[in-house]
Amino acid sequence: MIKLKCNKKIFWDTGTLLFSNIAVKGLGFVYRVMLVRLLGSEGIGLVEMSGPLFSFLLVLSGLGLQTAMTQRIAKNPEKRFLFLSTARAMLLCSGLLVSILAYIAAPLLIRIAAPDQRVLPSFLAILPAIPIISFASAYRGYLQGLRRMKPIAASQNLEQLSRSLLGLFLAKKLLEKPLEMAAAAPSLATVFGEAAGLLLLLLCLPQKAKSAAAERQKFSLGRCLRAGREMLTYGLPLTAGRLASSGITMLQAMLIPACLQKAGWDMAAATSLYGQFSGVALALLHLPGVFTSALSTVIMPAVAESSGKSAHNNALLQHRIRASLRATIFCTVPGMLLLYIFAEPYCILIFDKAPAAPLLRILSLGGIFFYLQISLCSILQGMGEVRRLLCNSLISGGILLLGIRLLAAAPSFGIAGAAIACSISWLSAFLLNAFFLRKKCGFSLGLAKMSLPPLLAAAGSLLLYKLGAEELSTWLPLTKISTTLIQSMTVVLIYVLLLFLYKQINLRK
Repeated sequence: MIKLKCNKKIFWDTGTLLFSNIAVKGLGFVYRVMLVRLLGSEGIGLVEMSGPLFSFLLVLSGLGLQTAMTQRIAKNPEKRFLFLSTARAMLLCSGLLVSILAYIAAPLLIRIAAPDQRVLPSFLAILPAIPIISFASAYRGYLQGLRRMKPIAASQNLEQLSRSLLGLFLAKKLLEKPLEMAAAAPSLATVFGEAAGLLLLLLCLPQKAKSAAAERQKFSLGRCLRAGREMLTYGLPLTAGRLASSGITMLQAMLIPACLQKAGWDMAAATSLYGQFSGVALALLHLPGVFTSALSTVIMPAVAESSGKSAHNNALLQHRIRASLRATIFCTVPGMLLLYIFAEPYCILIFDKAPAAPLLRILSLGGIFFYLQISLCSILQGMGEVRRLLCNSLISGGILLLGIRLLAAAPSFGIAGAAIACSISWLSAFLLNAFFLRKKCGFSLGLAKMSLPPLLAAAGSLLLYKLGAEELSTWLPLTKISTTLIQSMTVVLIYVLLLFLYKQINLRK
């Protein structure tokens, strides 16, 4: 049962990041919509193709230190300045090294990793963001470990606002240029936005953190080396897992167009279809994730803090794990229900891309597992189980690539095969992580019991919508946008009311 009586710190931290994520995701979504309308499916396909390689390099430069800092500081807050100073130096060096080497090897990397060579200008333009993001991640890990979320939220909002405004301005200015040059506009805007976010992060830091550089003089080289080794012991397996995920995403970006070409489409059509899949359908699927993203950021240090051997800590750990999974299910189910019911209106009204609607419906069926495995990953990271996450990530990634290879290359499936493969991969990752967490903790997660009420409420919402709410458009002389909005709100309202009837929401203390 959902109650408001809970850990106040977790509640307010999640609320802070939730409102920030709503603003960031909302602004980012509007930005994505306008980019799709400006650049078209082919242009957004080029933008999306440069993303996996950039993410791979970003993970490589990060060394897993942000998450390692969060986990270590949550367990040992008295060492926070030592971890901050050590990680900051390591991340600045690794970010500069990776970006310089990537710039030198860019033509070769694009030739190997990108199915469309027009990605090169976009890739070169975004490389300066790597050292900026790496350096900023040290401060984000520090603040997250102390569970001070307001500076993180403020920097995310400024970064997204700066990137969106500049990206749209540059995209309009470059529209007269070749498409590959216009597709570089979002990359340039990303660099500027990340720099603005880092600047605000530095200004918002507590005074003690700003003086960490002076305190670093008290730290001997041996202490710094030990702190670096301690963080790398946690961070490197995590980096390996993230590199595997980024590598799989990069292979996905290469494999889908190649399979589509094998199924009979030419390169331009394959790039356009990939743009519909990644730039439209996946963008809509990620939209309901504002709550899960906020919760996963907060729950990781909370789990690290409560993962001890005492009976009290074990009871607290069990409560936090179940509460986070329950909240994920209750908040994700209505989002996936809306995406399934209104896939076509959303794709048409927002992106003007009706062909992406069938892809969105397929992805929404697996979306609940996508969001659950995000929460499970945060829980396992908080418990320090990064090696198990690496193993599970490799298994589910292999299933994804095999599914794309078998389904997307078949003319009868095409790009829909990639969507089916994604849903199967998310399910496999969820099952692997849930099985291990239950085995590790020694208690039942209660997923079946906590899933039944929201699923019944969703089924009831769908049934009542089909019986009556769908007729609303014939009763009221509204525009298509207004009708879709009212129908969506009606479905959510029915869902919440059914949860009240099932006695799953209790507002009493």
